[in-house]
Amino acid sequence: MAFSVLTTVVSLVGQLQNSTPAEVSEKTRYLQITLMNMSSNQRVEVKDSWFDCGRFWPPQPFGSIPPGSSKTFFVCNKDFAMFTGVSGGIGLRVYDNDSAEPFTSDGKDWWICTFSSPYVGANKCLTRWKDFGICPLWDQMEVAHHVTDTHCGCYQKEANHMIFIWKDASSNW
Repeated sequence: MAFSVLTTVVSLVGQLQNSTPAEVSEKTRYLQITLMNMSSNQRVEVKDSWFDCGRFWPPQPFGSIPPGSSKTFFVCNKDFAMFTGVSGGIGLRVYDNDSAEPFTSDGKDWWICTFSSPYVGANKCLTRWKDFGICPLWDQMEVAHHVTDTHCGCYQKEANHMIFIWKDASSNW
């Protein structure tokens, strides 16, 4: 039987505990975001972020995500903001084993993940392996759905929970 990343992710996502802190769940708009590193020998690091509106709910998700692990964080609308949601993205770098040089494939070297939970309208997400550019990818979001690129994908577990997945190019979705 062939290894399927999507089957494994769906199984792992089912096991994730939804423990939204009260301070976040009281916000008008918030998202729980899980970054899953399904690769066999690469680590992933959040290196950049951009918000059209909203903010991280502490702590910020900067740090390393080793192979086979995940990291969850929250984003929400700003305090005292009226009629706004949360919308933005993060830029991640991928590194082979203990390399200090970012992984490059097809001339691209950034994993970009974008998300939005507007005050009015549907939640959405999009992810791509590309050259850098959070805002241009954010502009392309339409709806939250399964996205499966060669290296990355996104999955909406629940209305307020987006899962972003990094995998080996040789692994099947």
